[in-house]
Amino acid sequence: MAQTIQMTSEQLRELIEAVRVSATSAAGAAAASAEGSTSKTKGSFSACTHRFGGARSHDVVEEFITNVVTYKELEDISDENALKGISLLFYGIASTWWQGVRKEAKTWNDAIGLIREHFSPAKPAYQVYTEFFECKQDEAVAIDTFVVEKRALLAQLPEDRHDEETELDFLYGLLNIKYRKHIPRVGVKTFRDLLEQGRVIEHNNQEDEATPKGPLRGARQTERCTYCNFRGHTNETCRKRKNQAGTNE
Repeated sequence: MAQTIQMTSEQLRELIEAVRVSATSAAGAAAASAEGSTSKTKGSFSACTHRFGGARSHDVVEEFITNVVTYKELEDISDENALKGISLLFYGIASTWWQGVRKEAKTWNDAIGLIREHFSPAKPAYQVYTEFFECKQDEAVAIDTFVVEKRALLAQLPEDRHDEETELDFLYGLLNIKYRKHIPRVGVKTFRDLLEQGRVIEHNNQEDEATPKGPLRGARQTERCTYCNFRGHTNETCRKRKNQAGTNE
């Protein structure tokens, strides 16, 4: 015969509380286990949208490498998983190329190095200088665009080849005259100084171009005769025309 257990109200409340705490703990453990399982499966390039098709362009290659390295860090992808999954980011000739060289890449850094070596080999310094001084700033090119493009070229030189002041000397002589007229070389110490002053000049030029170029409001305008081409009277009051008309009569 089953024994009847009698409990006081206080004991019943304690039992209910103990059951609730136990259930909460079990739910927390299950959630932690699920999170741990998710974190183990996390960490690949499967959701990465950056792709590379094999363009032989320094800017394109560096943009791709910067994007995937940043993605790898943000998603906490291990070097091992990154090396295994990098093929997901290639298409076209780049995919074909990777199939042939993948055995040469023993580490993640090896893979990055191979991409640079094949699609964007380092230019010799003389070639960088040739491209840098090849073109001066065109009238229609904004100073921001011009400075960014020239600095990108200088960035391809060996590290610490020139300090900022020397690079400014290189670039200043290539600026359009409309900037050099208003920005003395001694007035800029950094590229930021140059850009700030250049933007002011561009803004003033745009404002000047938007201003009507007609005669000033209230300015006195002198009429010109269409008959004798002299100012101060009109065709209707022209004495020369009247005298000529009287002679003809």
